[in-house]
Amino acid sequence: MHTQLAFFALFAGLAGAAGLESKSIYAVEAIKSIMPGALADCSQFEFPKECRTPEEAAPHLINSLKGRTTGEIAMILSLIGVESGDLKFRINHFPSPGHPDQGTANMMSPMYVSEYAKDLNLPIDGKSGPEILQLVIADDFRNFDSARWFVDKHCSDEVKAKMKMGTNEGYSDYITKCVGTTMADDRQQYWDRAKKAFGLSG
Repeated sequence: MHTQLAFFALFAGLAGAAGLESKSIYAVEAIKSIMPGALADCSQFEFPKECRTPEEAAPHLINSLKGRTTGEIAMILSLIGVESGDLKFRINHFPSPGHPDQGTANMMSPMYVSEYAKDLNLPIDGKSGPEILQLVIADDFRNFDSARWFVDKHCSDEVKAKMKMGTNEGYSDYITKCVGTTMADDRQQYWDRAKKAFGLSG
């Protein structure tokens, strides 16, 4: 049912904290809008164990992002869309032969994958980078929650405050100052779709 697959978030308006109001967005529809290349069936995909449909991903993303503002949810979903190829990948396969120690839904570098695994208390002693990544992504919630973890752990308070407001400046700072990359055209396109899905003006 729709009511069981909704993002229940705070709508970050310009009125500030005192003016925040509860808002629900149907998760599957939002994910499909932001990630139009997501597959309806992963069984025939080249990497079926990595791929998830919007319906399969939604419960984990809802659990991961509960209580966040719509701005935060929109930004994190737009990043996941770019980095996971619309939910198809959780390991960096490109360019071939790829980087088997880099991955999760937000394609973290091996250093962050290891840090995340330590925070999860996974048994990583003596394991290689690819083995650590496999431990992390073996669980769907862990795979999708990595994006939320990265924001909490590695974005500055200033960036996080701007993310809550759901503005273009907040998204730009998230990408350039926290994730540490550039605002390429594809990232802007995902953000534009996310703003539309969550009713953000930017």
